Amino acid sequence: MPLSTTRRRPARRRLALALAAAAATLAVTACGGGDDTDGGAGGESSEPLTFWTLESEPNRVARTEANLERFTEQTGIEVDLVTVEETAVPQQMITNAASGTLPDVVDHPMVMTSRWLGDGLLDGEAAQEVVDELDPATFREAGLEFAAVDGEVAAVPTSGWGLIMHYRKDWFDAAGLEPPTSFENILAAAQALHDPENDRYGIVLGNDPGHQVTQQIFEHFALGNGCQLIGEDDRLALEDERCVETFEFYDELLKNHSPAGTFNSVDQRAVYLAGQAAMMPQGPFTLHRLAGLEDAELANCPECTAEPGYLAANTGLVSQIEGYHGDTAQYGRISNLGITVDADTENAQELVKYLLGDGYTEWLAQVPNGMIPMRTGTPEEPEMFVDAWQELNMGVDREGTLVEYYGEDTVAALVDGAQNFDAWGIQQGFGELVGVLYELTTIPAAVGEVQNGVLTPEEAAADVQQKLSDELELIESAG
Repeated sequence: MPLSTTRRRPARRRLALALAAAAATLAVTACGGGDDTDGGAGGESSEPLTFWTLESEPNRVARTEANLERFTEQTGIEVDLVTVEETAVPQQMITNAASGTLPDVVDHPMVMTSRWLGDGLLDGEAAQEVVDELDPATFREAGLEFAAVDGEVAAVPTSGWGLIMHYRKDWFDAAGLEPPTSFENILAAAQALHDPENDRYGIVLGNDPGHQVTQQIFEHFALGNGCQLIGEDDRLALEDERCVETFEFYDELLKNHSPAGTFNSVDQRAVYLAGQAAMMPQGPFTLHRLAGLEDAELANCPECTAEPGYLAANTGLVSQIEGYHGDTAQYGRISNLGITVDADTENAQELVKYLLGDGYTEWLAQVPNGMIPMRTGTPEEPEMFVDAWQELNMGVDREGTLVEYYGEDTVAALVDGAQNFDAWGIQQGFGELVGVLYELTTIPAAVGEVQNGVLTPEEAAADVQQKLSDELELIESAG
C-alpha cells in the first residue's frame, strides 16, 4: 500500500507512552522548561516565555541572552532561555508534552516540524500567522517549502545550511588529484592520501550510531547516488540498489580510509583541525575554526602555529556530490522556530516576529557561517538581512568575515546551497516519516552494524526499510 501523506493526528504511540510515564521522566522541567504559560489562550501573561534553543555554546548563549533582553526592553515580555541538545530534543519534547510543560517557542531542525505537528505539539496556525504578517515574499522559497505541511507553514524558518565536503587543496594538488566531487574522485583521493602510519587519513566520517551527523552525511551521499527514502510510487525505497551502493560506499570509506574509533561532528573536526584528514564532509560550522578564530577549537595542524589561518587558505569546499549514476545533490538543513500548542500564543508570536525582525541579524550573528538567512529582508528593503549577514563577524576570539577568509564565490555557493539543497521525504509530503527516521537514528545504527560486520549492506538496507515499515504500522494503528 502506498504511504499516506496526510498523517496530522494529535497523538501517537510514543506520546501515549510518555504520558503514562510522565512522573518518571521529567527531564527538562528541572532545567527550566515549562509550566510558565497560560495554556495557550493567547492573552496577557505575567509569566516569562520559555524558549528552547539548540545553540548551546557559551558565546552563542551570551549573544542570545543579550538579544532577548532587548526584546524584553521593547515589549515588556520576559523570556527564559533553555539550551537543549539537538539529539535529545525529540525525547525532551515528548517528555514535556506528557507533563504539560512544553516550551512556548522551540528552535528545531526541519526534520522534526512535521513530526511534532502530527503529534499535536505545534500550533501551525500561529506560525502561519507570523509568516503572513512578516510577508511570505520576504522568505526564501525553500525555507517555506521545508517548513510546510499540507501546504501550510507549521513553523517559521530562520536559517539554513548545506553539507559540504572540506578537502585539503594542498594535498590534492601535490598528488595531482581531482576535487572530491564524485564517488569515484572521493574513493581515489581517500586511497591515495590515506597514510595512517604518519597520522594521515583519507577521510574522517561521522559514524556515531546515536548522532545525527552520521545520518546527514549518509543522506548527502545517498541523494547524490539517487537513493531516495520514498520512491516514485510513494513507497519506501531503501532496498533499492542505489541505497545498497551507498551503504557499500560508506562502509568502504570507514573500514579502509578512515581513523579507527567512533566519531560525531566534534570528533570529526578535531581530526581535520589537527591536519590529519584529507577530507571531511560536514556543515559549514567549521569554517571559522579553520581560520583560527576560536580558541576552544583552534586549528592545530603542523603549519597552523606559524599561520593560524593555514587550513582556511588550503581547504577546498565541494557542495554537490555525484554518485555512480550521474545524479548530483547536496543535503541541507533548515532551522525552524515552532510555537507550541501550550504557548502563550500572542507573546510567543511577538518573540518569533522579533527574532525574524529587529533581532534577526543578531540571531544570525551567533554563527554566521552556519546560519544563512531564510528571510532575506523586509518588504521595504528586500535584501536587508542578506546584506547585513555578509558583514557579520564569524569569529569568536578573533574577528573575520566569510568573504575575508573564503572569498565571494564561496559565500555565493553557501547561499546557493541553502536555497537549492535536497533532503529525504519532506518536500514530497513525508516529513513526519523523516522525523521518525531521525528520532530513532535508524540509519546511523545501520551504518555501525555494517561497519562492525553484523549486517551486509543489503541486509542493512532491508533492515532499515523493515523498521520504518513497522513504525508506519504503529502510527496507522495509533491514528
